[in-house]
Amino acid sequence: MVATKFSLVVALAAVATATASASVPRVDTGVHRTLRQEGTVNLIVTMKQSTQEALASVQEAEYSSRGARIEALVSRLEKHATLSQKDINQLVSQEATTASGNPLFASSTSYWISNQVSFKGTTPALLDKLMALPSIAEIREERVLQLDPLIMSASNSTTGNVQPEWGINMIKAPEVWATGNKGEGIVVGGIDTGVHGTHEALKGNFRGEYGWFDPQKKGKTPYDESGHGTHTMGTIAGANGIGVAPGVTWMACKGCDDICSESDLLACAQFMTCPTDVDGNNRNCSKAPVIVNNSWGGRQGDPFYEAAVDAWHAAGIIPIFSVGNTGPDCGTVSSPGDYDSVIGVGATTITDSLGDFSSKGPGVLGTSKPDLSAPGQDIRSAWSSGDDAYETTSGTSMAAPHVTGIVALLMKAKLGLTYSQVKEILLASVDNEKLKPSGLTCGDKPDGVFPNNGYGQGRSNAMKMLNMTMEVTPAPSTKAPAPTSSSPIPASSH
Repeated sequence: MVATKFSLVVALAAVATATASASVPRVDTGVHRTLRQEGTVNLIVTMKQSTQEALASVQEAEYSSRGARIEALVSRLEKHATLSQKDINQLVSQEATTASGNPLFASSTSYWISNQVSFKGTTPALLDKLMALPSIAEIREERVLQLDPLIMSASNSTTGNVQPEWGINMIKAPEVWATGNKGEGIVVGGIDTGVHGTHEALKGNFRGEYGWFDPQKKGKTPYDESGHGTHTMGTIAGANGIGVAPGVTWMACKGCDDICSESDLLACAQFMTCPTDVDGNNRNCSKAPVIVNNSWGGRQGDPFYEAAVDAWHAAGIIPIFSVGNTGPDCGTVSSPGDYDSVIGVGATTITDSLGDFSSKGPGVLGTSKPDLSAPGQDIRSAWSSGDDAYETTSGTSMAAPHVTGIVALLMKAKLGLTYSQVKEILLASVDNEKLKPSGLTCGDKPDGVFPNNGYGQGRSNAMKMLNMTMEVTPAPSTKAPAPTSSSPIPASSH
């Protein structure tokens, strides 16, 4: 009897310990390390309640238009965030300073798209208070991501070119143009370093109102201090022979400068889902783009952006990502380009070989990536140093915009295609007969056998895609597709 009572006490104690542990937020070890070294830290706080329930609530409903569906989605996500972040909101409003009057943090921002809160300049005192809130799942440092590094070529120019660049010709875009399709009426977004909005190749098809957001500096018109974003948008939408779909309307969000902070990337994800004016007000979800290009990435197998991608899927936005420039080794694809739920793009050369720099799969979770490849070496496009400036650069950052432009042509031909339909058509319409194998086997897939972890399914072909599109019927309703993540995954768990 004594032994039984003792066992019961031990069991109850274990349950109590587990329950208490479950109510305490997980704190990444890097948070404490940075606090010791710097005195403050920038945090991302993730709530226990994921966005999946909110996404599912609009799953089966019918809406009068795409804009109405996205508005309902955003309203539901906002309500969900407000309710689940109630404890944090009270803390922020009631205890912004310590007893001695010192601020607990520099600033905070709530993100409805992922049910997270960012804190800049967080002090140890605020961390202690956050750790006491049972509604929080995880507290970690804000991610700081890198743009895919560009490989600059010696040649540059300030002269427009009426002839299509080699990459445009390689993917057969001019043959699609000859059918009367240059992507007119399709809105394409880009999250990057911004865009030199007055560039001769881009100024004519900028959206204007609801077409630009700068979450950090709140610049009123598109600008780019790097060149990276101008180059990628030029390959998507530029005139003078540099753009795959020069008839599209483009919009942009400045998520990066030399680096990309997670908070800016989340703000840009929200802007793309439901655009606002340049001050972040007066939203109009009917202005959401159909496609978003993302030529940036971070560590591998990192689900930090999955909630944003899930919201894009629910909004009917096609997410396209570069897979990184850390080749030639296998297993080097970066997140979010390694997600199953995005179209990840590798880079090819003018000789139809794989760029040495192009990151390769498999992903750390076994995903086969990239999905496909596109021209990415020695790509000439617009640059930010002047209204008539052009540069030739290399990287998967240059490859992804080729695919984004192709998808714009696809959507012009058959507006209303779902993500699944778009991906199926893209992968079924590639060229791979002339692609040159390197002899490298990544995973169990030699790069002379398709699909593989170097080229993916093959190199994109816009004309093949157009021909295949004619056989596909768009989705008949404005129902949202199923979320791509079934449960929240702490971003530091991989």
